Amino acid sequence: MISLDEPHLRFQALSILLARLEQDDLDAARDAQLVGLDEPLFQRLRSLPAAELARLSAIKHLKVSIVVDGSSLEYALCTLERLNRERRLLERCVDQQAPRALLTELFGPQAVAFASLYRMRLGEPSFRGRPSLPDPDTRDRIHASWHALEHRFPQLAERYLALAEDYPGLSLASLHAVVNEFAD
Repeated sequence: MISLDEPHLRFQALSILLARLEQDDLDAARDAQLVGLDEPLFQRLRSLPAAELARLSAIKHLKVSIVVDGSSLEYALCTLERLNRERRLLERCVDQQAPRALLTELFGPQAVAFASLYRMRLGEPSFRGRPSLPDPDTRDRIHASWHALEHRFPQLAERYLALAEDYPGLSLASLHAVVNEFAD
């Protein structure tokens, strides 16, 4: 448990507790009862105006603490790392001139809006139209590279970016068109 020593933090915690109890949050009610907050005490707390709740929070003897669940914190941290990794991949794909169709395929429809804002912020135009394709021999090499990268990069965005490193003269739009030329 982490003790909240600042009056404004105790005030916020009590306000949250009261709001949850007002909404009949059964988990909050059970947790409050575990630490000795019974119905009469809750009613006394509930009857206080906000100014009095603030004065109560300033009393140093009032002990208010928070508990952080370790497993949910671990899960949230892993989710945050994944989201940051995906955002960096998205930014790299936008920097490599990924077409709208590829951004949607890799990251979902919200990626197109992000790409537009990102490019606008950088003062770059959005790329439209049909990408130019390399000669047939280069396309064959791209297909071979694409399949070779499949085992090293199971995530499509990483695979496309690795392919772009192998073919620096081609945009992701061109590489996407080559990779998908025999699709359907």
